[in-house]
This record gives sequence, structure tokens and C-alpha cells, in this order.
Amino acid sequence: MNMNMEIETLIEIGVEIRDVVRSFIHENVDYGEMVVQRPKDITRRIDMTAEQALDDALLNRGLSARIISEELGDRIVGKKPGFMLVFDPIDGSTNATCGIPFFCTSLAYTEKTDAATFEDISMAVICDIQGNIYHAVRGRGAFLNGKRVTDKKRGTRPKPVVSVYSYGVPYVPPGLIEFEKTIILRALGSIALDMCFVADGTLDGVVDTRGLVSGYDIMASALILKESGGSLTDIKGQVISGDVRTTGMSITGTKNKKLHDRIVRVLSKKEA
Repeated sequence: MNMNMEIETLIEIGVEIRDVVRSFIHENVDYGEMVVQRPKDITRRIDMTAEQALDDALLNRGLSARIISEELGDRIVGKKPGFMLVFDPIDGSTNATCGIPFFCTSLAYTEKTDAATFEDISMAVICDIQGNIYHAVRGRGAFLNGKRVTDKKRGTRPKPVVSVYSYGVPYVPPGLIEFEKTIILRALGSIALDMCFVADGTLDGVVDTRGLVSGYDIMASALILKESGGSLTDIKGQVISGDVRTTGMSITGTKNKKLHDRIVRVLSKKEA
């Protein structure tokens, strides 16, 4: 396959999974039923349906891949893998369970099949439940529904609009509360879609200070944000890197360097 076919195929697979999820929700009232509980997360019926949809999409196309995913971990689909996919079947599963239509399927692609880092991801696709498709190819830009993402902001905003995740953990950075008074604060419930919203100008920034972000959550959206001209760092300002299986991250992403630097300064403040 050439590169164009590869991204087209990845988009097809993402759409296929999204459509399976949509049908499953419509046909099953218990789609959000919990099947596995972990210390910091849970797996629901809808997650496992999406995982199976990915396996089926690959096998039906005669493709073999190594998959690193949120629900099933590290596995091989097919015989000898020709590439690796980092997969979050449902990012925003709480929204999905509550009937809030803000969640997505996230696929990040690398030709490497052994050890791979954020820098090795060469293609990304995110399909949201509303029918939108974000994709990026390294060095070729980021796209929304086939059109290149621009820097044009949406709506009217007197202050920066930033999605902030700081709830559910005992520690909140001391400067965050004061910072929240200077922005329009949102927490939309899907870190991958939040990052896509930063890429397309819907949001000005995204911050997660909880130390709960994993590689599969943001591997695809990190490439989309980068290819749109944005930056993603930890809350100390260091570029996000590391293995695709990295966990326990806190992040901040923007397309505005001045805002990004301000967020890092705020989050670096010490308690008095």
C-alpha cells in the first residue's frame, strides 16, 4: 500500500468502528454495563464491542497488526504484524454511558511493531460519534472532514476557552484556581476530542493535571495537534515523549505559545 491508501484505509477502519459503536448503542439499552473494573478505570460492554470491531475490520481486510489498547492491552491480530495501532476504543466512555454525544474512537499508526514512541506515530484518525473525522499524516498537516485545519477561531470569546481536568484527585496545583478565574473553563469529557478542538480552534487550550493520562488516550490526538501547528507538553513544559505504553501523564496543549507559557508558569507555582 502507498501512504495515501494507508491513511484512507485507517480512516475507513475508524469510521467502521464508530458506526458499529453507534449501532450497538441504539440496539442495546445496557451498552454501558460494566464488565471489568480496574483501580483507575472500568471497561464497559461498549468498549469491548469497539475492540472486537477493530479486530474484525483488520481481519476482513487481510491485515495483521500489533494492537496496544486501553481495554485489552497488548495483542496481535492476525499472524505476523505489519504495523502497530495504538487504540482507544471509546474516549469519553462516561459521556457515552450518560447519553452525552461527545466521545470518539482514536487510532494512531506506526510502522514499528516492537518498541515505539510518540515520535514514531506517522498517522492518526479520530472519529467522533457526531460523524466528524479528524486525521493527520506526519509532515502533511491535520484535517477535519477532509479539509485542512486552519488557525481560525470559532465564536466570540472575551477570554481564552480552556478545557481543564483537575477533579477526582487529592492534589490540585496551587496556581490553578486563580488561573481558572482568567479563562472560560470547560471540561468536556474526552481528552482526545478536546485536543482536536484545540487543533481546529474551537478551544484555546486543554490542561489535565491529574496524572491519569495514558498514551492510548492521546497518541492520535497528539499528532493531530502537532500537525495543526500546536504543541503538547507536560505541565512543566517538557515535550511529551516516551513509549506508547506511557501512563500517569499530566498534560497541557495549545496553539498559542503565550497562553502555553502562562499555563506552565501557573502550574509551576509553589504553595505559599
